[in-house]
Amino acid sequence: MDVDKKIVIFLCFVVGSSLGLVACANKSEKAASTNSSSNLSVAIDAAPDYKKAALVNVQLGLGYLEQGQVARAKTKLVHAIKLAPQLPETHSAFGHFLEMVGERKDAEREYKKAVNLSVNKGAAYNNYGGFLCRGGRFKEADHAFLQALEDKTYSHTAEVYENAGLCALRGKELGKAQEYLLTAIRQDPARTIALLELADLNIKQNQFNEAKVFLKRYKAIAEPSARSLWLGILLAKGLHDDNGVASQALSLKNLFEDSPEYQLYLKSEKSNT
Repeated sequence: MDVDKKIVIFLCFVVGSSLGLVACANKSEKAASTNSSSNLSVAIDAAPDYKKAALVNVQLGLGYLEQGQVARAKTKLVHAIKLAPQLPETHSAFGHFLEMVGERKDAEREYKKAVNLSVNKGAAYNNYGGFLCRGGRFKEADHAFLQALEDKTYSHTAEVYENAGLCALRGKELGKAQEYLLTAIRQDPARTIALLELADLNIKQNQFNEAKVFLKRYKAIAEPSARSLWLGILLAKGLHDDNGVASQALSLKNLFEDSPEYQLYLKSEKSNT
């Protein structure tokens, strides 16, 4: 069944356009007439849940965007806002869409709407901070992430710290980045991106034993990635572990031969000859 068809059926029960509501009402009327002879009472259709339907449209829209179906994504996200114009999630999602299609000014307007409409602003500020960081506005992004952390009801604080750390890395504030990333893994030891970035930071500072700890923690919870293997090569070189270099390099070649990391490895080997 087509995705849109599934949603039409769902909307008949929870929201729907005016046509959808009429269709549902007609079904109830038929049921009422069928049962009238037995004097059974018929429940009145429940009020449509516009918030739930809006969130369904948000999920669809973001899914279409990920698949590259831009027009369908926009249709769903615009419809979500029409269904629930006061719902922060609809504006954050539409802001993400506008950012992805290059309309940054309008995207910022939507991200700000999401912040203003939120009662508990953690998620909205986290999204807005990411937007600001991607635009190179690092100080503003850092402020937004700190605002997200002010929301003590927001459960994803480790993600906020990780995002703040990654943004600080982009802004060349390495000390602040390390502090944020360490806080992220203290709150959630499974933040794999933070673990790799901490390993990278320590390798660059020639703190190889510390880097080894972070890579070991990463390997305990995640499958090898091109980045983790490349960092493993750099670590092994720093520790003068030729067998480790060879082993990691072989895995990188076998698993991720087309990756930028493998090209970096080949380039580094060529420069050493």
